[in-house]
Amino acid sequence: MKSTGIVRKIDELGRIVLPKEIRTTMHIEGRAPLEITVEKDLIILTKYDDLVGKSGIVRKVDELGRVVLPKELRNTFNLQKNKPLEFFIDERRIILKQFDLDKTCMITGIIDDKNFVFENGKLVLSKDGANILIQELHKYISQ
Repeated sequence: MKSTGIVRKIDELGRIVLPKEIRTTMHIEGRAPLEITVEKDLIILTKYDDLVGKSGIVRKVDELGRVVLPKELRNTFNLQKNKPLEFFIDERRIILKQFDLDKTCMITGIIDDKNFVFENGKLVLSKDGANILIQELHKYISQ
């Protein structure tokens, strides 16, 4: 499962926008049907295939790239308005997972379990973010 580093929030109608980059990569066009399934704490979106048949809930992507997550699913995962979800790609699937804000680098935006967490989460840095911060601090100190 490859992280895209993209995070989107659910709107008041339970819709989430599939980023254009992901729609392009996955060849998902407006009004395309997507099948929604669940695996543990993940929401899985796949292009619906008439030949395979339905094993989950099918929803169509609207012209703006939004898809409605069913109310039952939102209740199960306790997803509320403005709750952020992170996008992952795994072969032919789009995977949504509740976003863990604690692991996002405050400088680069990189989300990684290897990021450094300082002061009980007040400062989170990736390795690249830490290097950028060090360079900036050197400039600031030498003034």
